[in-house]
Amino acid sequence: MLKIASLVTATILLSSCSSTVEELYQKVAPRPAVVTSQEDVSATQESIIAADSSSFQSQEFAGNHARSAAQNNAARMAVAQLKNSGAKFVLHFSYDGSEIDEAATQEVIKHANFMRDNPALNLRLEGHADERGTREYNLALGENRALAVKEILGLYDLSSRVNVISFGEENPTAQLHNESAWQQNRRVEFIYQ
Repeated sequence: MLKIASLVTATILLSSCSSTVEELYQKVAPRPAVVTSQEDVSATQESIIAADSSSFQSQEFAGNHARSAAQNNAARMAVAQLKNSGAKFVLHFSYDGSEIDEAATQEVIKHANFMRDNPALNLRLEGHADERGTREYNLALGENRALAVKEILGLYDLSSRVNVISFGEENPTAQLHNESAWQQNRRVEFIYQ
């Protein structure tokens, strides 16, 4: 009997709440005006056309697209030249570390100089970790490694053009479960965009 009384009370409360919500909605949400005569229709169409001052210029868009393709081609050539110069696009890290040694710092400086010479390019730093540790810890470790590289690039006022992403242990380059494979997987990759 108590359960039935509780159920009836809850039903009454909920039904009274739904009508209150509906009443509030009616007060707050204005109803759209309905155009009833042909004169109102033409006046409404004219005001919409007058209010729309935008224009589509397909030639300008095509020109931007062509420039974009030319810039992409130039960017690819510049990145290819950087690769041919011997610059490393992957930095490796010690176990459970995000410190950058002097040799790695020299590589980051090469990338900084390259970015300063190519102001249209942006850089994505992808941080990675080996499979040891929890997923959350490895994501944080990969991010810390990429942020350490970004910090050096920030000394050259390039941090606004650098994005950081961490994959943690999710994208290993080596699939084995030994120290040699783990060392290859502890890395930051430079991806130019």
